[in-house]
Amino acid sequence: MKRILLLLLPLLTLTCQAQEKKNFDINKYREVILNEYAYPRFAKSADDTKLKDYALVDIDGDGKPELWVRGDESQDWQGVFSLDGDSLTLLADADACSEIEVYKNAVGYHSYISPGQVDEAYSVLKNSRVVSSADMNMKFDIFSDEQEVEYEGYSVNGKEVDEDTYNKFVQKLGDKVEVTPEWIAIE
Repeated sequence: MKRILLLLLPLLTLTCQAQEKKNFDINKYREVILNEYAYPRFAKSADDTKLKDYALVDIDGDGKPELWVRGDESQDWQGVFSLDGDSLTLLADADACSEIEVYKNAVGYHSYISPGQVDEAYSVLKNSRVVSSADMNMKFDIFSDEQEVEYEGYSVNGKEVDEDTYNKFVQKLGDKVEVTPEWIAIE
């Protein structure tokens, strides 16, 4: 009997996830995503900001999916959020110059924000909640022959750290995981 239950567990999990996707209402989060995340970071005006589609992806394997949204063609923005009831927590976002990166139990981004500026950040999840995070920001002079670094900052869990400590955090993420979201169009 125990063996049968163990064999049925993945099927039950997939059935619950399919039901959750079917009942998911993106409109509940749409205005918050647009006004608090996409528009302030990536658009010239609120009218420029539109969502194209979304996907529910279980990044940390806890059975509760995270929300991944994308902007329309004119607004090449993406965001990954953890969901807790009606509230959202931004885990990673990206635009045309950046990339969302997924790891086992973590998500992040690597971005060339502008000529001479590089940012990256990572969120490690457990039970769909952030348990640790790290970010890096670097600015350099693109007009100098050596492209001298003007600013370099690292943090882990909100505290300033040195480059080695930051790199150890990033190394613990392991290899990137290939994720192919099942995109659902937003009307």
